Amino acid sequence: MKDVVYVHPPRYKDADFQNPAGLPRPVVGGLPFPWVTPMGAGGPLFREVERVKAELCRRLWGCQVCGNDLDVTAWVALERPEDWAGVITSAAMHQACLRLAVTYCPVLGDATRGYAFTEVYEDEVVAVEEKASNKMAPRTRWCLRPVSETVRPGRVRAFLTLGQLDEAAE
Repeated sequence: MKDVVYVHPPRYKDADFQNPAGLPRPVVGGLPFPWVTPMGAGGPLFREVERVKAELCRRLWGCQVCGNDLDVTAWVALERPEDWAGVITSAAMHQACLRLAVTYCPVLGDATRGYAFTEVYEDEVVAVEEKASNKMAPRTRWCLRPVSETVRPGRVRAFLTLGQLDEAAE
C-alpha cells in the first residue's frame, strides 16, 4: 500500500500464517481472510479489526479487504442512504472486494439491516468527533460528507441497496 514498508510481518500466535496484502485472499476455515482481520490462537477473529491496519487503510486510501491501494474511487457501506451517515466498514474497498465482503460477511450481507452502499472519492469520507453515549472520551466516527462540500459539488451520488448491488454484479 503506497510507500508503507512492512518490516517483519506479524506472526499470529507463533504460527507461520501470514496475512499479506493482495488478491486472492488467503482462505482460512473456508472463508477469505480480510487484510484488516486479526488472527487469534483459535483462528481468524472475523468480528474484530486490527486497528493499525484499518487506520492505514483510511489514511493512505487502501482497501480493507485486500490491503492494496484503492483507485480514485472506492466503495463504502453506510448505516443509511444519506449525507453524514456513518460508514460501517473499517475502511473503503474496491468494488470486487466489496462483493467478496458482502458474500461472506453475515453483517454486510444481511438485507434486513438496510445498509446502503455507495461509491466515493477519498475526500467524501471524513472523521467526525462524537461524544460516546457511555460518557467516555469523545471518539472519531467516519461519515459520508455531502457532495456539495467536496471538490466535485456537481457530482451525482447513487445509494444502492444490497439487492441493487447484487443486480449490478450480474
